[in-house]
Amino acid sequence: MEAAPAPFLASLVNELERHPVNSNAFFETFHVRVLTRAQLRTFVRQYHYFCKHFVKLLEGLLYRTPVEQVDMRSELIKTLHSELGSGNPQRAHIRLLNKFAKSLDLDEVDLDRTVPIPEVVAYLGLLHRLFIESDHLTALGAEMAVEVTAGSEFRYLYPGLRQYSAFNEDELLFFKLHLNEEQCHSAWLIDAVQRTARTRDEYDRVAAGARETADGWQQFWSGLYREVFESAGLRRE
Repeated sequence: MEAAPAPFLASLVNELERHPVNSNAFFETFHVRVLTRAQLRTFVRQYHYFCKHFVKLLEGLLYRTPVEQVDMRSELIKTLHSELGSGNPQRAHIRLLNKFAKSLDLDEVDLDRTVPIPEVVAYLGLLHRLFIESDHLTALGAEMAVEVTAGSEFRYLYPGLRQYSAFNEDELLFFKLHLNEEQCHSAWLIDAVQRTARTRDEYDRVAAGARETADGWQQFWSGLYREVFESAGLRRE
């Protein structure tokens, strides 16, 4: 059997790249507005909560992927290896994000006390269902959507944070690093789909997982917009 036709995959990737989540209200506002310290703390608490739990979900996806799906497992391992610092524990992504949080006087004990907003809980629940409980092709589509859409956030977040003199480049390394890292992650997952999906039905399962994930990511950022820019987050802080 031949791999999923290239036009189908290219069309799906293009659809994900054009999804509204890539230029949502949170990104646009964060990029141009100067936030208070309380707003930044609200943002990093919720974002850190997601990032910490996402790595565990990615490990779960690798575990649940059938052993014979070597191509898919190989690309997932590369992505997970990158998340964990590519062999350097000090550059594990969650540790770099911890460093940024510390610049806002949030240590790991503070972060562990974070109460996630409903949209963060809902998105993590969605990824758990798609990564852990769905078939491997739906799960692969979900993870591809995560990586294809992730790159856009850093094109807003990193420049937005650079306008604050309080942060140095070392503290912003998490955001700067992902400008390039997400391009790699995206390419790896697209390649995994190309090498794993074999029929139109399999491609459709990939696409279903991808679309549901992109929509869930949009709701995630809508929730953060409310918390950070509409004052609910300030009351929580």
